[in-house]
Amino acid sequence: MTNDIIELLKENRSMLVERWTEATLRTYPSESARFYSKEKDQFLNPVGHAMGKGLSEIFDAMLAGLDVQQIRPMLDSMVRIRAVQGFAPSNSLAFLLFIKKIIRDELGAEIQSKGLEKQLAAFEERVDGVLLVAFDVYAQCRQTLSDIKNSEFINRHTQLLKRANLMSEETRLS
Repeated sequence: MTNDIIELLKENRSMLVERWTEATLRTYPSESARFYSKEKDQFLNPVGHAMGKGLSEIFDAMLAGLDVQQIRPMLDSMVRIRAVQGFAPSNSLAFLLFIKKIIRDELGAEIQSKGLEKQLAAFEERVDGVLLVAFDVYAQCRQTLSDIKNSEFINRHTQLLKRANLMSEETRLS
């Protein structure tokens, strides 16, 4: 009989990660979600592959008790993908919280019968910590995108002004 929340989560790892991946992929438009869910080739479906792999790694890292900063690299590819896909910031990162509901829905009765509620609360705090780190990654990605757009805007307009002889080589926009 399992008396430890980590052991219970490890025993149910495959099912939990599968449900988490499904819930995350459902945040995409229906046609995209179907494709991401069905196509297993990582080269034909890099988004679906990155999501499945990333969620699996993050779940294992949380089970292993890694510091949330050590989990940051695992978040990077998933958060980068979602940062450029036009989701609202809250929707970009909400997928990280899905695991909390999935655990409660799938294992809630067993957790309660074994008196593991406090241990579950501690695990959920780890999930919240991962979410905060993900927000840092998201903000950094959005800032980088903004910097790139601004740089492209300046470069394009500088070239136009030079071609129109309205700007000398020495004059720069900044």
